[in-house]
Amino acid sequence: MALEAALICLALNLIHEARGESLTGQYAIVHTTRNRAKYNPDNVCKVVFAHRQFSWTIKMPGHDSDQFERALNVAKLAWESPADVTYGATHYHAAHIKPYWAASMKHTVKIGNHIFYRR
Repeated sequence: MALEAALICLALNLIHEARGESLTGQYAIVHTTRNRAKYNPDNVCKVVFAHRQFSWTIKMPGHDSDQFERALNVAKLAWESPADVTYGATHYHAAHIKPYWAASMKHTVKIGNHIFYRR
């Protein structure tokens, strides 16, 4: 049950954070969230819905069922993939912004429109 809930939270995050990204970019969002959750499915929804971690959770936008099914499939594949395309990233942001916290983190990779970091 925990993995099922985790995949749903990951799919929702994908829809709102990486819908327009390549498959690799979408994998990167899943891996970053998985890394922050310390690979524990019980922690994934807590990470996704933590206060102000992802802007889309502040005002919950809608999505259609086709988007959700595609995102859920990507989330499953990425969760099961041992190859972390982010090199252990726990944070990311859109390339067009410069968050205050980025300077204190180690840049790991840029994929599509996102830049990834770890401590």
